[in-house]
Amino acid sequence: MSEAAPQQVNLATLSLDQLQMVKEQIEAEIQTLSESIGQLRHASNKYLEAKDAMGGLKGSDGKEMLVPLTSSIYLPGTINANEKVLVDVGTGYFVEMGIDKGQDFANRKVQLITDQINKVQSAINIKRSNLDTIIQVAQTKISLLRQQQQQQQQAQ
Repeated sequence: MSEAAPQQVNLATLSLDQLQMVKEQIEAEIQTLSESIGQLRHASNKYLEAKDAMGGLKGSDGKEMLVPLTSSIYLPGTINANEKVLVDVGTGYFVEMGIDKGQDFANRKVQLITDQINKVQSAINIKRSNLDTIIQVAQTKISLLRQQQQQQQQAQ
């Protein structure tokens, strides 16, 4: 499915009510994109935590730890094979790989997410620029309306 090209609208031809609607729409889009950045940063932090956890496994054979069964129930356990880890590669699929490869995978995912954050931030900047333009056009229209009203009052 291809994405439709954004429509170009001459803002000067829009009424104040239409400008207000477009302004609100762009503000909502900015809010949604900002929330997306928060979610992407959260995902990036999860991969960084996983990378750090894998780094902590190196040389930890025989080390005791707590193994989570649920978010509030843990069992004592001992690490006995720390050369391989199971990595969630998405949609519930796990791949066994060495710790170094697992860390590389996490690094690639963090880089991919960082690239996405940059793209979304760029889109937010464009939308903020558009919002500023809409506000300027609305202020110009309001000023013109006030001038017209003053001229009409003076003519009477």
